[in-house]
Amino acid sequence: MTTAAPVELGSAWRTLADRVAEARAAAPLTRITVLVPTPASGLDVVRRLTREAARDGGHGVANVRARTIEQLATQIFLAGGGAGSRKPLAPMVRQAAVAGLLARDPGRFDYCADRPVTAQALARCSAALDGIALDAVDAPPVVHEVLRAHEAVAARLEGGFWTQHEALCTAADRIARGRAGELGTVLAFALPAPADPDTAAVLRALDLRDEDVLPQPGPDLADARWLSVSDPEDEARTAVRAVASWLAASVPGHRIGVFWSSEEIYRPLVSRRLQDAGVEFNGPAPVQLVDTPIARGVLRLLDHLPAPCQPLPVRPLLDTIAEGIVRHRDLPLPSSAQCERLWVDPVVPEDDDADDDATAAAGARDAAAGSPEPEDPRAEARRRRRADQEAFDAFHQALTAHLHEVAGARSWGAVSAGLLGLVDEFLAVTGPEEPTRAAARAMLRDALTGLADLDGTGSRPHPGALAHVAQEVLAAHRSRTGRIGVGVTTGSLADAAGRDLDHAVLVGLADGLVPVHAQEDALLPEQVRERTAGLPGLAERTARQREVFEAALAVAPGPVLLVPRGSLRESRSYLPSRWLPELLGRREPDTVVASSLASLRDSAGWAAGGPARPATAQELRQQWLAVRGHEPGALGSEHLDRVLAVRADRRRGRFTRFTGHAGPAALPADFLDRPISPTALEEWANNPFGYFVTKVLRAELFADRELAQRIDHRLRGNILHEALEAHAHRMLADGALPPAEHLLAEAERIMERERNEFWIEDLWRHDRAAMLEQLEATHGHYARECAEGWSLHSAESAFGADGEITLDLPDGTVLRFRGTIDRVDRHEDGRVRVVDYKSGRREKFTALTAADPTAGGTKFQLPVYGLFARSLGGGADVRTEYWFLGAPGEPVGYEFTDAAVDALRASTAGILAALREGVFPHVPEPATFTNITTVCGRRDVEALWERLRDAAELGPHLSLLTKEAAR
Repeated sequence: MTTAAPVELGSAWRTLADRVAEARAAAPLTRITVLVPTPASGLDVVRRLTREAARDGGHGVANVRARTIEQLATQIFLAGGGAGSRKPLAPMVRQAAVAGLLARDPGRFDYCADRPVTAQALARCSAALDGIALDAVDAPPVVHEVLRAHEAVAARLEGGFWTQHEALCTAADRIARGRAGELGTVLAFALPAPADPDTAAVLRALDLRDEDVLPQPGPDLADARWLSVSDPEDEARTAVRAVASWLAASVPGHRIGVFWSSEEIYRPLVSRRLQDAGVEFNGPAPVQLVDTPIARGVLRLLDHLPAPCQPLPVRPLLDTIAEGIVRHRDLPLPSSAQCERLWVDPVVPEDDDADDDATAAAGARDAAAGSPEPEDPRAEARRRRRADQEAFDAFHQALTAHLHEVAGARSWGAVSAGLLGLVDEFLAVTGPEEPTRAAARAMLRDALTGLADLDGTGSRPHPGALAHVAQEVLAAHRSRTGRIGVGVTTGSLADAAGRDLDHAVLVGLADGLVPVHAQEDALLPEQVRERTAGLPGLAERTARQREVFEAALAVAPGPVLLVPRGSLRESRSYLPSRWLPELLGRREPDTVVASSLASLRDSAGWAAGGPARPATAQELRQQWLAVRGHEPGALGSEHLDRVLAVRADRRRGRFTRFTGHAGPAALPADFLDRPISPTALEEWANNPFGYFVTKVLRAELFADRELAQRIDHRLRGNILHEALEAHAHRMLADGALPPAEHLLAEAERIMERERNEFWIEDLWRHDRAAMLEQLEATHGHYARECAEGWSLHSAESAFGADGEITLDLPDGTVLRFRGTIDRVDRHEDGRVRVVDYKSGRREKFTALTAADPTAGGTKFQLPVYGLFARSLGGGADVRTEYWFLGAPGEPVGYEFTDAAVDALRASTAGILAALREGVFPHVPEPATFTNITTVCGRRDVEALWERLRDAAELGPHLSLLTKEAAR
């Protein structure tokens, strides 16, 4: 077969129809076999011949078959019984065989044999060498190793699998001997140059005449439109707007195509935009199996397979639970949010025992009094939390045990069975399932079942490679959406060859994507490829890309060609394909779309050659805004009005519901009737928005234990407080100060319990020593205080359950407080002292004085604790202090007087007034640790606060919100 010069597009289809008519002139049912470049082009051939026959009164398409060369060869091979009981050789099977060889005899690859990428590269080379007589004379040693691996793998797989090379060779032989069955008249339409010797052998065996070879149509670029747009996302929008314009002009959807250079970049973008526009299409599925939540969950768990006798890391389990796919057939599981809370703050068994003892003692007292009280809601909450912890632990243990079985499997069949069991048992269906998820589950089961085929490769599963193997198997499981010929066609540039379309858009025509920059193969270098027939070198591979590109340009007359100038996701710039200027005869694009906004204003009217037509209702509204501006309510979209109001309010610094002014209805009606803690008041003063998120919405920041390098300040404080509390209870029981060794031993016990295995060991040793040093210094200070007449009265004194601590405010409100005080001391002379421990820096509290007991309305613990101390009978002779564990001999505090009560009343009234008005601006917090500000983005928060602080609505409350030094 000789390669003819390209012809004009319409002429190529007419020539094909004429040639078929000639072949069937004498016998209308003569068998016709048309060789085509792709399966989709085969359907187009049959449909085009049907239309031509109907138009010209021909003989129809009965007994006309359109096949690719590979399809034809496979048909002949299987019909002749060449396969027997063998299966087709999938790439993953070959890769597994290579991995098995590397495990047994790695040869020169011993230094990297255990890396999955090594088996992947060798399998790729082995596939390229099928049917190739490699000239390895004077080749580098690595080439001999590649050849050895290829021959060993081919021998290993020969008995159980057949290759495409074998099918092509067998078909060529049977065709040459006249034993290929009835093929009838064979025509070749738009075939590219043979990519390998086996394909060329089939064509030679067919011995096609020149008139039976219908060349690939040449590009008709006279009316082609070359557009430069900002990035791939704008390309997808522009392409779909053009499609919408053609559809609006009554062009049938099946006569339109959108083709891309890079599936990874453009498949999801184009598919999503077509779906948004309500356009039916056929092509690669927008979401492939490997992208689905259930497949991601399996791969994530395999990527963190636990070692023997080790539990599954909780972080990947939480990530999988958060996707909403984890359900056990029998074991209950708390919600995703509750699982995260239990991970951050697990229920400690010894705390459970103490809770049980306290509950039992309370019940005994109630029974003795003969008047049982209603159950404490906190006790019920603790019981629920403990039940959740038990359910979470049971699920975690069961999943760990199952993954241990998978990791210990001795065969791929056992791995397949284990993973199918994982899907059925731990990712179970507990009710009706959404169709897309049900389809993904079915595809996943099919793909995992195929793992059993790897047992015939000589490889054995290894825990370290299971995730990679599963990733390869799932990635190879490709799916399509729609039916070919129904709706707009999408696909790669190679899918465009031989298609019969009226309009086409080609996206991603940038250098590096077209052509892909070819690099020399380190395993099969150019010097070997140059002297080995059938093994393409760099120049030949580039030439084949050029052929594919020109075939795609020829899919429709006057195609729309889109070139991105950059990629916002990758922060890179693109240049147009080096082939475009030559093929189009011009150096610059016809249209440069300056931005997304410019594209939106024109709505790709210049691309479709018609009036501007937005593709979706959202784009229509956006176009209205871009051209005419925005008037609230003009578009009848409440959601859009709110979005634009948010942007405007933030940019102009207006204090509205979008920037923190939630209004009186933000709080539940009884919110301020409940007891409030002094730390909650401090949280509002520190950051009102953070208060709204945590106290009103009851949201929590998630602290990832696996990302922590060292202990955080909160856990450090909790450990120190708990150790001092245990030491104080021992003091109350003994009636004397226990030795420092008891305090340090308690701290050691608590630190061992709270130890995070992900902390850096050196940092932990340093932090642990620092905490023990602080506790020892605190014990010494308190020993001196005891010698001066002070003694412990109570520890961890809780108040507020019965509303006993109240404060009358000027507006008549009676505010109830709740909280827990670290320690209350009494002196021999009757004085009372309230002590609150602080593990942080002393400098943050130096603004607290008797003259300013709330530090400008930012610190409320000491005055509220002073109220509690007065209720103990200390009268007015009460002192409140912060003890800093880093400097225990330098407390900060003051004598609690009536003036302090008045100051507390005034500051509290100010905050309650703000709460009633719904004032919750985002005041930036320090960036010393993760908080609401750092999560929201500190730079944006600071910029917004600078605009907001001058808002008139904040004036009455600004003095409470601008005490940076105090905070």
